[in-house]
Amino acid sequence: MPPIAANPNALVDLEWVRAHLGDPNVVFLHVGTERAEYEAAHVPGAVWADGYGDFTVTREGIRALVPTREEQEANLGRLGIDETKTVVCLASGKSMWPFRAYWVLRYFRFPNVHVADRSVAALAREGIPTTTDDTTVTPATCHLSEGDPTVISMWDEVLKIAEGDDAARILDCRTDGEFVGTPGAHPAPRLGRIPRAAHLNWELLVDDDGRFLSIDQMRSLYAAAGIDGTKPVFPYCGGGIRSAASWFAMYELLGWTNARNYDGSWAEWAVRTDLPIETGGTP
Repeated sequence: MPPIAANPNALVDLEWVRAHLGDPNVVFLHVGTERAEYEAAHVPGAVWADGYGDFTVTREGIRALVPTREEQEANLGRLGIDETKTVVCLASGKSMWPFRAYWVLRYFRFPNVHVADRSVAALAREGIPTTTDDTTVTPATCHLSEGDPTVISMWDEVLKIAEGDDAARILDCRTDGEFVGTPGAHPAPRLGRIPRAAHLNWELLVDDDGRFLSIDQMRSLYAAAGIDGTKPVFPYCGGGIRSAASWFAMYELLGWTNARNYDGSWAEWAVRTDLPIETGGTP
């Protein structure tokens, strides 16, 4: 039995999902970028959410930023979600998108939000029913609070660390190739990494079913990357989405509440030519 997470309510397990299917107060939010995955199989009553369309916005030429409070209220309302609901984020397979949705809702202090502890495919293998039927959504009016500054970091804070301040750590959550300067999935005007960043690909934290490794295993992976939770850590990726998964692991599972997702991530850093970059080296 792995050690208990710092916030055991952040993830909901198989039996919780089984017990709450059909609960009118629970919204299973199936998050991704290809609606076809939702149409192929989802838990009964699940609502489709487009990751980029519902949990990011392009602002001042920078993609994948967290929406404003008003924009996010409108997005959730369109999905039939208000602040009285319990939201469970999940995806077809191994995916960072449920964690991005969770982080955005957590940023706006949404009262009850969780992530399923495994993918829909893994739930189905354990007997959770799936369907191809679309879910009828009744629009709602959602009220969110202002953003929580304790879970987000900004470029100027990250720059101080990149320039030599040892008060915090930067963690690159992208692939090995992106870390050394090869192109990723999204075009960027500059390639490379933020100077002085440690590196741990978020994919190493979860198995093929989207389940996190044990607490001890994750702690070891972070330690090998030079991250131990004693200092604030600013995870980043291409657009603050993969890094939201690493933030979830650090903040909610390991209890490192000084972890703060750099929402702008490489999408912002690469656009701002006044910010330094590094290339090459070994991941």
